[in-house]
Amino acid sequence: MMTQSLYLIRHAQPEPDATAPASEWRLSHEGRRATVALAAGLQDAGITRLVASFEPKAVETARLLAAELGIPSAIAAGLHEHDRSNVGFLPAQERLEELIKELFDKPEERVFGKETANEARFRFQAAVERLLEANPGETLGVVSHGTVISLLVSAANGFDGYAYWKSMGMPDVLKVSLPGFRLEEHKNHAA
Repeated sequence: MMTQSLYLIRHAQPEPDATAPASEWRLSHEGRRATVALAAGLQDAGITRLVASFEPKAVETARLLAAELGIPSAIAAGLHEHDRSNVGFLPAQERLEELIKELFDKPEERVFGKETANEARFRFQAAVERLLEANPGETLGVVSHGTVISLLVSAANGFDGYAYWKSMGMPDVLKVSLPGFRLEEHKNHAA
């Protein structure tokens, strides 16, 4: 495979809903505004196609970016967040951060949710690799989620995944080189 770039894009800020799992949350007004602002910074990136996870916040982020950039968007399997469908609403951010830290600290253990950190990372990486194979010569933007993006990029680059996860904004963009998912650029785009 020749060297090419890939953009990993974390979805924008959702509107929390205590009555629905986080995987069903939609973008907040601020999240939509920040996504449109992010598009201005991606005009010269050369992204030719956006592909999102099936989660509404990622789909909305991709569709807004695609409309602003004048490129197609699609949805693909396997790009979703670490599977937490069996975890209820966590009203305290601190509790979520404790669980995420434990997930990164114990990648082989199912510490919360239905996947270990490694299972989520391998599933996400396989989905991205399938997209790359199916879209040769394109510069893809994959719109996904903070935990799976951090798991992949930290493993490929040898840095602390939890600290990296905490450093990410919503939305956010990482440019990685292929093969190898080596981090080329990360500019925190949270507004």
